[in-house]
Amino acid sequence: MFAETLRDMAARMEDVDGILLMGMDGLPIEKVVMNETLNIELLIAEFTTILRNTFQTAKEVEAGNLEEVLVLSDRMLLLMKAITPEYFIMMILPPGGNLGKARFELKKAKYVLEKEFI
Repeated sequence: MFAETLRDMAARMEDVDGILLMGMDGLPIEKVVMNETLNIELLIAEFTTILRNTFQTAKEVEAGNLEEVLVLSDRMLLLMKAITPEYFIMMILPPGGNLGKARFELKKAKYVLEKEFI
C-alpha cells in the first residue's frame, strides 16, 4: 500500500527526485528515489532533525500542530507533510519543480495514508 501510493504520486509528478514515507525517528518506512545521485541517507538524517526541532518549537510556542515544512534552496525543493504527529511524507524536487502540484499531491496522499496510522 505505502509503496504503491508513493509510486502513484511520483508518476503524477513531471519532476520529482524522491518521495519518502518517514517516521519522526528518521527511519524510512518506504521510499521511491528517482535521482540516484542524491545522498538520501544524509537528507533523511539532517532534515528529520530539522523537522523534529520545528515540531517541538511549534509545540513550545503554542503554534498548533505542525502540518508542513518547506525548504527552498538553489539545488532542491524539499517538502515535508505531516500525516500524524509521528509520521510524515518527504518529497524532494529539483530546482524549478512544480511546488503547487507537489503540495496538492502531498495533501491527497496524507488523506490516503493517515487511515493506515490511526
